[in-house]
Amino acid sequence: MKSPKYVRHLIRETLHLDSAAFLYRDRSREPLYVISDRYSPFNPEEEPVAVVSLIKEGNRDFQMRLAVRGEHHVEKPSYYVKDPNEWVEWIWIIIPKRELLKLCSFLVRVFKGGERFLWVL
Repeated sequence: MKSPKYVRHLIRETLHLDSAAFLYRDRSREPLYVISDRYSPFNPEEEPVAVVSLIKEGNRDFQMRLAVRGEHHVEKPSYYVKDPNEWVEWIWIIIPKRELLKLCSFLVRVFKGGERFLWVL
């Protein structure tokens, strides 16, 4: 997969998610959920994965990038109390405990023992 020339991925880790969802809102249409859920009753093939990368972009300081991959489905939100057009949040990423520990290890590697990555930054 090609990346923009100006973004360099210095180190990355893959995390298995329970779910990732975002609410698509366009005031002229009904809101839609785009969901990838490991326990989806609609599609047993949904296995959301997050790729956490430490990136360097141009002259900017380094950044952490979170990208989500996996099969997904789209549905109309129907089990809400408040109108989705009024929701403050619009994206949710659910990381299970075992993967949080993996994320913590990744961050420790980067900031404590990963000097070989930080010298570039």
